[in-house]
Parts: sequence; structure tokens; C-alpha cells
Amino acid sequence: MRSVRLDWLAAEAMTELPLEARAAVRDLLAETAGRPDWWPASGGEEFAEVFGPSCWIVFVAHRDGIEVRDVGWLD
Repeated sequence: MRSVRLDWLAAEAMTELPLEARAAVRDLLAETAGRPDWWPASGGEEFAEVFGPSCWIVFVAHRDGIEVRDVGWLD
């Protein structure tokens, strides 16, 4: 798996999620990190969004992985 780094906003949002939501977001992060074909152009300039059944992430790509800028959970 490539590296996954959480921006301060995403890290803060993760701490406020219920355990079930955190697990769903972690699964989506792992899936996204393993699918570079889903990533925007590397360099951190372009954002991308990926949606799971009950959560989503907003991220930028770097050569070695992704940096997650925000996460969300549909309650």
C-alpha cells in the first residue's frame, strides 16, 4: 500500500466520527491508496473525491501516496 497522510482537518474529523464510521473511512482510505488509477495528477495541486457506501474522502496525490484533506460520514 502507498502512504496515506491525513491533513489536520481530516485528522480532526476522524476523531469526531463514531467507531463504525472510522472503520468505513479507513477501509476507503486503504482502497483508494491501493488504486493510483483513481488519483488525480501528482503534485498536490488537484483534488479528487472518492465515495464509499456511507463515507467519502477528499484528497490530493503525491508520488508516494495520498494526502487526505477531508473525510465525511453519512449518518
